[in-house]
Amino acid sequence: MVKIIPVVVATAIASFAAGVWTQGKLAVPATAAAATTASTISPFEMQLSVKPRDLPVQYMQGDFN
Repeated sequence: MVKIIPVVVATAIASFAAGVWTQGKLAVPATAAAATTASTISPFEMQLSVKPRDLPVQYMQGDFN
């Protein structure tokens, strides 16, 4: 039992350090995050921009069978 404790502690420290290092590498700067969110369009906004004449004919027909 006493031999396992240092192994568990060392593994926990290494895992925590790896998580902190990965989070630092993957972090997006605030300016880049603001630019990407401003250029995206929501599905609701996309639905408002679709005109019925732009849709293929099969989507305009009702299912009357």
